[in-house]
Amino acid sequence: MKKISNYIIERKEYNFLDPKKRNEITVFDIDDTLVFTKSKIKIHDTKTGERYELTPQEFNDYIKKPHHEQDFSDFSSLEILKAGKLIDWVVNILKQTLKKKKAVGVITARGDRQLIKDFLMHIGFDINIDFIFAINDPRHGLTGTVPEKKKEAFKRLMELGFNDFRFFDDSKENIDFANQLADDYPNIKMYAKHIKQR
Repeated sequence: MKKISNYIIERKEYNFLDPKKRNEITVFDIDDTLVFTKSKIKIHDTKTGERYELTPQEFNDYIKKPHHEQDFSDFSSLEILKAGKLIDWVVNILKQTLKKKKAVGVITARGDRQLIKDFLMHIGFDINIDFIFAINDPRHGLTGTVPEKKKEAFKRLMELGFNDFRFFDDSKENIDFANQLADDYPNIKMYAKHIKQR
């Protein structure tokens, strides 16, 4: 498959981002936004001995209890990710954005930025790794809840000079924090789209 490259893939200096202009970037979540996979979060209740699994969508509403152990090992598998079903209409937005020579980023709750880069290459998209945030990857040094980490990832994109965002995510909570970000920083523009399950 022919790769569609981000026009700034090899650039490490982002002085082309003029703070006086609108610098656009379209940001995608991965799970249940770009792709459906069979990855599950495994929960072990050490109090009752019960074990069960949650989809990423179910995990959005999950409330962790002190006696719950969580296993995210499925999300470390590139093969499971590659075997997923792409959400075509969202992938098409990514494709068209790159064709217009606009920047694309990823902010996902997964824990390995390189795995996301490799997956995107597998489906035909070469995206600048500096714009990929797997928020549970220790390399990023992010702390807090998932929405707090995603908010911090957005701030890092803002520090690079981006100020005009389109954001696609399946979590309503993440959409709400993105809209709050625009309230907190009046100089940025935010269009946040909730990807609802059909």
